[in-house]
Amino acid sequence: MTAARSEAVWHRLNESHADGTECVMCERSFGWPELPAQFQPDPVPGIRTGPAGIAGVPVGCSHTGSQVFACVGICSALAYPD
Repeated sequence: MTAARSEAVWHRLNESHADGTECVMCERSFGWPELPAQFQPDPVPGIRTGPAGIAGVPVGCSHTGSQVFACVGICSALAYPD
C-alpha cells in the first residue's frame, strides 16, 4: 500500500464506516461488543481485529478525518475511495 492510497479521503460513508468500526467494503464489524473488556485481545499497532479474528488495515480517512479500515485480503485489495 502506498502512502498516497492510505491517505485517500472516503466520502458517502455511513456512521460505522466513517468512525472506523466497520470494513468499508463488506461492513464486517471490528468492534467487540459481545466481549467484556478484560477478554478482548490486546490491540496490534496498525491493524484492527474483529470478533472473528479478522484483521483490518487502514485504507484512508473519512471526510471527518477519522481513519477508515478494510479487512485484510480481498477487501483491502479492492478498497478504493469513491
